[in-house]
Amino acid sequence: MPTEIRGSVERVVFYNPENHYAVLKVSVPGEVVTVTGAFPQVRAGQMLRIEGNWEEHPKYGNQLKAVSHETLPFHSPQAVERYLASGLIKGIGPVMAKKIVGKFGAQTIEILDQNPSRLSEVEGIGPKKLAGLLNSLNEQKQLKNIMIAFQEYEISPAYAMKIYKQYGAQSIRMLKENPYRLAEDINGIGFIKADSIAAKTGIPKDSPFRAQAGILYLLERFSEEGHIYYPYPDLLTEAEKNLSIPGENLRKAVAALFERGKIVIEGIIGAGGMEADEKAVYLKPLHDAECEVAHGIKALLGTERHALSQPYLCPKKPLAFRGPLPSEGEGFTFEQDKTLPKEGVAAPDAAMDRIVLSPKQAEAVSYALRERVFIITGGPGVGKTTIVKAILDIYKSRGKKVLLAAPTGRAAKRLSELARQEAKTIHRLLEYTPAQGFRRNRLYPLNADMLILDESSMIDTPLMARLLDAFPSGRRHTAGEHHAGEHHAGGDRHGPGCGLILVGDSNQLASVGPGNVLGDLIGSGAVPTARLDEIFRQSRQSLIVVNAHRINKGEMPQFPEGRGGDFHFIRLMEPAAILERLLDLCARTLPARGFDPFRDIQVLSPMHKGTLGVSNLNRTLQGLLNKDAGGEKAGPFLAGDKVMQIRNNYEKDVYNGDTGRIKEIRKGEIVADFYGRQVVYGRTETEELQLAYAASVHKSQGSEYPVVVMPIVTEHFMLLQRNLLYTAVTRAKKLMVLLGQPKALAIAVKNAKMTTRYTALKGRLENP
Repeated sequence: MPTEIRGSVERVVFYNPENHYAVLKVSVPGEVVTVTGAFPQVRAGQMLRIEGNWEEHPKYGNQLKAVSHETLPFHSPQAVERYLASGLIKGIGPVMAKKIVGKFGAQTIEILDQNPSRLSEVEGIGPKKLAGLLNSLNEQKQLKNIMIAFQEYEISPAYAMKIYKQYGAQSIRMLKENPYRLAEDINGIGFIKADSIAAKTGIPKDSPFRAQAGILYLLERFSEEGHIYYPYPDLLTEAEKNLSIPGENLRKAVAALFERGKIVIEGIIGAGGMEADEKAVYLKPLHDAECEVAHGIKALLGTERHALSQPYLCPKKPLAFRGPLPSEGEGFTFEQDKTLPKEGVAAPDAAMDRIVLSPKQAEAVSYALRERVFIITGGPGVGKTTIVKAILDIYKSRGKKVLLAAPTGRAAKRLSELARQEAKTIHRLLEYTPAQGFRRNRLYPLNADMLILDESSMIDTPLMARLLDAFPSGRRHTAGEHHAGEHHAGGDRHGPGCGLILVGDSNQLASVGPGNVLGDLIGSGAVPTARLDEIFRQSRQSLIVVNAHRINKGEMPQFPEGRGGDFHFIRLMEPAAILERLLDLCARTLPARGFDPFRDIQVLSPMHKGTLGVSNLNRTLQGLLNKDAGGEKAGPFLAGDKVMQIRNNYEKDVYNGDTGRIKEIRKGEIVADFYGRQVVYGRTETEELQLAYAASVHKSQGSEYPVVVMPIVTEHFMLLQRNLLYTAVTRAKKLMVLLGQPKALAIAVKNAKMTTRYTALKGRLENP
């Protein structure tokens, strides 16, 4: 049963103006109690009636967690003075508060509420000061009325403040006329919440407002599934099913959205151009992004080639780059190097070591040096990193500037370690800030001769569009285009332009965001591509590498005899038995072999739900591995927990999929360590984190772990796909352990069907 208390606010211990969460000390007869909850405009001296539930905090003791509250009349002039002196009303401080209460006494609040112009009677308040105070009081009254009105629609104070900031005095009118505007204008309020509010205002289910908002909601949902567009007939079918709105109303809604510029409708683009009978419906930003990527790639393909080296055919015999590197435009001279292994070609590197290249790798290097845009794709152990190192060394030896980037922080960190040069996330490379967006663009492009982008299968269409927008074009600047403070080598030109090398594994899962950039670029045939499939001798000793390639070909993986080897499959049938064995592996067996359960071992699962889904695995592993954690708790989190960032936070410089460890929790705030850097999360920001003892295979993209443990059962049937299993296996560096049902493993290996993503980038590149 909720408890009710009445008392005055003695002190505001903590207050967050964004969501109005507060920790209060409230004086009630005989004691002072701690109260937590959402309290808009709370100030010391206020009288409150509070309903809530008592909770025992491990560090701060007994607290009342407020469910609802209301403001009561002040019980004394002293309380009124404390309230006014708190700074709630702009222009009234402690001195002015004393004067006002001295003038009006117990009637102060009534006068401020009903006849505020009488403030002119107070010494020191002239016409200009009075006008400012009246304006501040009016804003306060508006906000108070809006907060009260919004309670009827179950809108939290945090969202009420966002709505008020967006619409001001028109907030209530807008809410009653078209609450679906909230889904478009207010970050965090989606169609579902707006639909709930609309139902309370009496707006009919077949309202044009609802139909348009519902169409946008479905297109956004489809984009979260990876689609850039959705076929028009299928969109109408899904809308009828999900919104229960007649088809004719939905067609009118689509037309209205097109007229408003919210969506784009065009013929579906195939190899032969537009197919007139088929229509594709895009959200406008996704259509713009896809067109920008196509335009940017075509521009790179159509510009002059590098002058660093001339085209050459890779000879069949092993060769070496000999002597000093050639002058620009001369090309390389080759001679046979009999000291090298017969399968290799050597290239110089900055440390004067020798990098051994196979003929196919040397051919890839030659194309990478001569093409403005080039793709290097292949599975593990085929030498992609060796090629990148060779290209880096050749460019550096010529004094050329090379930038390295990857879509995620984890992938960038790994690339830095492999290449021994700083690599940045794409967002950091483009100098993104929430306030300004992407600072690097066509007017302030990147300054480099080459950009190497690793883990390219992870990059989605909108981010690729922003990257290409910042690409140096090699053109001369027009007047006014130079960015202050940016010096470009060679005067006012960027030279011959910047090359782009995309490195990635096209057989992995597609990007989490919308689009299929790497797959579409390769599939179009428009971009020169090196496909590497030869596993090098040292990599053939790893069953992780061998089995990854076997799985990719649709062949069952091989398993070592006995306890040796780096790839194991433990056959178990029942989910409960699989869970028990998995827990034993993570807590006892693998740690006994020297693997740290937090740093080295990563559990992956195809699904979130179920006994062996990510959610249950995280709860269970937390209880097993971090059971002795003491101190304060923040939601599901404890000090010492392994956590993952689940959305990009550019202000904190942590990104979707980054993993860290909670160092401490203090007053509801979480301090987490990400790759040696401390990141602080406020009380309202902890929803950006989730436990990371287990993670989905999708979230693991771009990462490598010493040990991967993965359950595989037929209840995961919907996601038992070859590319998902392949992606999971290629995450493991030292040891891969699958445990579960042989039938489920066979299903995953044989199921080559990939989820279709509706994109038109391939068609745009195939057509002029």
